[in-house]
Amino acid sequence: MLEQTTEMDRRKELGRFLRAMRERVEPSRHGIRTGTRRRASGLLREEVALLAGISATWYTWLEQGREANPSAPVLNALADVLGLLPVERQHLFKLAKPEWLPEAIAPEGPSPDPRIAALLATLSPNPGYALNRAWDFIAWNDEAADLFGGFDPDEPTKSNLLKRLFLDPAWRALFADWEVVARSAIGQFRAATVGYASAADIRAVLDPLKALSPDFARQWAEMRVEEASIWSKGLVGPSGKVATYDYFMLAPAGVGKDITLSLYRKRG
Repeated sequence: MLEQTTEMDRRKELGRFLRAMRERVEPSRHGIRTGTRRRASGLLREEVALLAGISATWYTWLEQGREANPSAPVLNALADVLGLLPVERQHLFKLAKPEWLPEAIAPEGPSPDPRIAALLATLSPNPGYALNRAWDFIAWNDEAADLFGGFDPDEPTKSNLLKRLFLDPAWRALFADWEVVARSAIGQFRAATVGYASAADIRAVLDPLKALSPDFARQWAEMRVEEASIWSKGLVGPSGKVATYDYFMLAPAGVGKDITLSLYRKRG
């Protein structure tokens, strides 16, 4: 029964993703002229199907989350029509062809490898923390605790990165470009957890956030996917001055995306 529910959730997620990507495409990109009476945003389902060389009825089934088995050429054709970025194309394949994913292994427990904590300590004075696959904080160094207002595994709002971003007012005020940081975090989380999106530890993060944060529900519905990148973040200090940090997310060899390290290096 669990596998059936997961399969249904995956198909629905695929349909939502296709619709969101379709609605962002300008028809003029494909030489389609639209009249003033057209109210629908982006491409119509029939237009996507025609451009991809597939049946309009079959494509509609995909968006409706009905059972289908698209081939790799069809998925590539849809990705081309929708103008998907490489990470978005990969996400499409992961949703449509989960059998191509390695089997997701549930985490054994909340305790990280002690060597992770030791590694973070050696990074001083650069702040750093470790996340598990649900983005719970599992280890950090003193500099990270000072910079981010402490971590508390027993406090829901302070135990998880996404919950911290959307439910902790202090974190909303901490990031100078909070909207950009939050939207990017959602895109990365969706991409990283596509293989086990229905798992209990992932639902324990997503379900409360959708219920408690209108901002999260709105941004999650955008269906954005992103890869972790090296970029800079502006953090607001106690005096109100913004300090710029270079940010890196790394995955230790041997653990894939089950554990990631987030590192900050202050400029100047």
